[in-house]
Amino acid sequence: MRTALDKKLRSQLEAAVEKARDVAELAAKEELDRLGVGEKQAPDYLSSPQRDQRNRLRAHGRFLGDIRRASGEQEVFLLVTEIAYEQWHRMLFSRFLAENDLLMYEDGVTALAISDCFDLAEEEAGDSSKGWQYAANYASKMLPQIFRNDSPALDLEFSPNHQKKLEKLLEGLDEETFQAQDSLGWVYQYWQSKRKDEVNKSEVKIGAKELSPVTQLFTEPYMVSFLLDNALGAWWANQQLTEQDYATANSEQELRDKAAIDGVPLEYLRFVRTFTPEQQAVIDKAEGEEEGIEKPEPEGPWEPAAGKFEQWPENLSEFKTLDPCCGSGHFLVAVFLMLVPIRMQREGLTEQQAIDAVLGENIHGLELDQRCVEIAVFALALEAWRYPNSGGYRQLPELHLACSGLSIKAAKDEWKQLGLGKKNLSIALDWLHKEFSDAPVLGSLINPAKSDAANVVSWNDLSETLNSALEYEVLKDHSTEEGQESLEATVAAQGLAKASTMLAGKYQWVVTNVPYLSRSKQDDTLKGFIDKHYPAGKSDLATAFLDRCLEFCDNGGSSSVVIPQNWLFLTSYRKFREKLLTEETWNIVSRLGAKGFQTPMWDFNVQLITLTRGNGELDQHGLFSGCDHKHSLRGVDVSKAKSAADKSEKLLDCEIKSVEQAKQFDNPDARISFELRKSGVLLSKTVSSNKGLETGDWGEYRRFYWEVECDSNIWSFLQSTVADTRHYSGRSYVFKWENGTGKLSRIAGELRALPNHEGIRPTRGADAWGRKGISISVMNDLPCSIYNGNKFDANSAVLCPEKESDLEALWAFTSSEEFNINIRKIDQKMMVTNATLVKVSFDLERWTGVAKNQYPTGLPQPYTNDPTQWIFHGHPSGSVIWEKEKKWTTKIDLRIDDTVLQVAVSRLLGYQWPAELDSEMELADEQRDWVEESKNILPFADDDGIVCLPAVRGEKAADQRLEELLQASYGETWSTQTRNQLLDLVGCKNKSLSFWLQEKFFSQHCKLFQNRPFIWHIWDGLKDGFSALVNYHQLDKKNLERLIYTYLDDWIRTQSHQQNEGVDGANERLVAAQNLKQRLELILEGEAPYDIFVRWKPLQEQPIGWNPDLNDGVRLNIRPFLSVAGVGKKGAGILRSKPNVHWKKDRGKDVESAPWYNLGLEYDGKEGDRINDHHLSLAEKNKAKI
Repeated sequence: MRTALDKKLRSQLEAAVEKARDVAELAAKEELDRLGVGEKQAPDYLSSPQRDQRNRLRAHGRFLGDIRRASGEQEVFLLVTEIAYEQWHRMLFSRFLAENDLLMYEDGVTALAISDCFDLAEEEAGDSSKGWQYAANYASKMLPQIFRNDSPALDLEFSPNHQKKLEKLLEGLDEETFQAQDSLGWVYQYWQSKRKDEVNKSEVKIGAKELSPVTQLFTEPYMVSFLLDNALGAWWANQQLTEQDYATANSEQELRDKAAIDGVPLEYLRFVRTFTPEQQAVIDKAEGEEEGIEKPEPEGPWEPAAGKFEQWPENLSEFKTLDPCCGSGHFLVAVFLMLVPIRMQREGLTEQQAIDAVLGENIHGLELDQRCVEIAVFALALEAWRYPNSGGYRQLPELHLACSGLSIKAAKDEWKQLGLGKKNLSIALDWLHKEFSDAPVLGSLINPAKSDAANVVSWNDLSETLNSALEYEVLKDHSTEEGQESLEATVAAQGLAKASTMLAGKYQWVVTNVPYLSRSKQDDTLKGFIDKHYPAGKSDLATAFLDRCLEFCDNGGSSSVVIPQNWLFLTSYRKFREKLLTEETWNIVSRLGAKGFQTPMWDFNVQLITLTRGNGELDQHGLFSGCDHKHSLRGVDVSKAKSAADKSEKLLDCEIKSVEQAKQFDNPDARISFELRKSGVLLSKTVSSNKGLETGDWGEYRRFYWEVECDSNIWSFLQSTVADTRHYSGRSYVFKWENGTGKLSRIAGELRALPNHEGIRPTRGADAWGRKGISISVMNDLPCSIYNGNKFDANSAVLCPEKESDLEALWAFTSSEEFNINIRKIDQKMMVTNATLVKVSFDLERWTGVAKNQYPTGLPQPYTNDPTQWIFHGHPSGSVIWEKEKKWTTKIDLRIDDTVLQVAVSRLLGYQWPAELDSEMELADEQRDWVEESKNILPFADDDGIVCLPAVRGEKAADQRLEELLQASYGETWSTQTRNQLLDLVGCKNKSLSFWLQEKFFSQHCKLFQNRPFIWHIWDGLKDGFSALVNYHQLDKKNLERLIYTYLDDWIRTQSHQQNEGVDGANERLVAAQNLKQRLELILEGEAPYDIFVRWKPLQEQPIGWNPDLNDGVRLNIRPFLSVAGVGKKGAGILRSKPNVHWKKDRGKDVESAPWYNLGLEYDGKEGDRINDHHLSLAEKNKAKI
């Protein structure tokens, strides 16, 4: 069995394919420019054959969707991508064939190596450099269904320079790449990766040009195997196994071994043991009891977990499978490799006979992107030719693969003429033109069987007639653009007729990885079509496609799909779940959770699911009847496994849960759960769940509290997420609320009357403001913190009990592991909705008892030792902890951790925490005690917020001043041992405070304070040179001048004096200090590019020179210090190290009234782009001020 590509070879292939696309597209663009394909008139220098070629290319481009403007000029974007793809892949496919001894000479018998092609090029053309072109030509002749012989895309010859680059990339690929089972799948994923990134970054609505790349995702082999083994494999096992086998087997593996045959190992096929009738009777009797009973171990016979698929045809010649989103053919190849040995065994066929039967009768594939179809055709042909004992290369039956996304660009009248005067055919063609005009974005969602045309013509008749039309068309003159358009229209019609036949067909098994695209990202055409035809699944393209997959199925046919799993839980999909639970039979659901793919999709939760069309338990009213057999939905959950490899391993033997399908209606919102909901009152009966606010622009409206002066008239404290459950955390942010009367409220009011304003909701969650509750972080394990009435963002939800006396019980429940487990049973989406949080049972009496035990005197008041929280007491060594034995907060006299030195330096520079400045802030008594004690170290604070590391102007060196502050903080407990302990905790074992300040402080400060430092370490690049710590809050223009002309000038005078006295190193220190002075003066002046730019301020309000507005935040104000010529680390400017800060454009789109709404156009973007890395000259600013 062929193996998957290892990581190293996959990386090599990725690099080669991505580079090949760049080279091929550049080469294609150059050739099209040379021929003037995009120009309104052909260049005078073109020969007659070149003019013909230009005409063919222009017609082909329009067929692809490139637009010809009224002026005669024509787009070439789609034509460039088509030519690049065809040229590169024809070469690539030739090497795949050659490495498998399948590249055939014109006689169809002689296999060629690539080296043979070079020899033939030398012999026949006298030019051995054309060896790859020979190989590509041989490949295209072998693959007429992939490469059209008359395709103008293959007529072009790239320049020798570009051709050689492509050949070198191809030659650099390892031989093993061409033998691996998944190489072709990765090829197209990598081909599309750059375009996918471009589309995602553009934030445009997804339409025809964007849909294919943005939804391209190669399905992991283990996903394919699991779905196939638990559908076709289950059906096959049921043909192989007897009732005796099911009754006497001791394990799943025993059954797998009995059912498996060569080529069909059934590695992922799962079985479950059922209950005996006696056991089931006991269980049924106990169902009405409140607590139920512990179910016994099943003792009945085994059965395939996903079912036996007994409604599938026994005669496999009647078994039709379809992948309607076949991509590069991964599922098609896997089904092929499974069906060939099954049909050989079942029908006594030879390898060739079985291959022909499977390709001709069983395999069908549709795909939006024609290029994917070509790869899928090649993948199937390659597997057929290299199948053991199949005889190698030979003519294969016509493959049932078609592009469902072909565009129609011909005029309707011209299109209808293809019907050759036959009325019914003309009607059908008229419908084709109308329905398939949007095919490039709708693809396999189109169902011709629902159309009026289906009543007047057979799709097979249409296909045959169009073949005749194509034969007739080939005989006509195509030297003009009009002639070429007629030919392209006929070719398109033939392709669409084939696609229509398959789109209108019915199948016993549909297996695919559906495209994923949320409704908010869909363009109006796609959204409108789904609203009309698949309304129940309209929230995502994936669920609409699941609906379509079931529509493809005969009654009793099944759909096995890879699909996001959020629709199993979200309230917005309730009707869709009810529809499927009512109308279909659920076979098996396998929750994979996040990181199921090897590609970087950490937040992507997927599942593998198989549903069967029709529900045998339904009566005529669509309700579950009281029949004896109660269908069980089978479920497996490997969502906690951390990688694709771990999930693959766990699917082999993880526990399988069985729950009655009908019982899913008992769950809140009919959410799909593998366990029945326990009886009890839902949390929503006594607790409200509130979603947090959204500003639509966090870059403007949110700051860390340490970035700004916390003026309550401007900033409000903003509670947010926590990393783990703590009494008090998530208190690092403030947001610009301006008492509800500022800019944010005004913009929200203006937009409220407009559609699509969901991103600006500054008052959402206001019902919880001022109340007591629990803040739940809605990601991962749902950690929580006590809520005290502050405003909160949408990354958290606040639960408020109707009675404040129930708060302790609510905290006991939400902070328990049981809460997370119960939530995750009904919602495995990475980000849980606030509505979900109250859809679990809550035993108030029980949790009140738990709370009384854990908190006999109530929940603690706010406390923390974390300096990133606004409730921090501000004392370097002070500590308040939760004493578990006393069950209350306790004051500890001594704290030794890695934040002590950071707090001490901040105090030395004069910084005070919000809790120190707000006497009314709600704090625990012990926390308030430390706030009071912090006053004792105020005398140690520097008066101007500038502390030089070396001794300057008669001030002591920074390390001495820091030690004095620490000694005052710790009192009698301060010692050399304590100092050494603190230094050890910050990575400076056996080092001094001076060393830590110089080498480690600033980088650690940036890390602790989220790369928004408020103490800046400015230096001249020398370890024994000038260094100063400055308090950003005090660094206005006056203080920057003080730093330059008082402290730095004093240092410069000292070094100048020492230079005159011949002191070693003085000259170097003097030069470094003078250079630093020049850089600081550039910042002081503020001429571009050393200016501050604030995108939400109009020109007249932009700061002139160094006059920062602290409310604009560290990110924007620190730019000049990082932009001047560096003295140390790259990108750090004159700072000791570089904080991880950038000025890329922010997400989202500004409102039209924004002062720099059109700025994006200057940076190859669009209107409303939120540009930050812009510069303004002093002249521009001064002029605006006048």
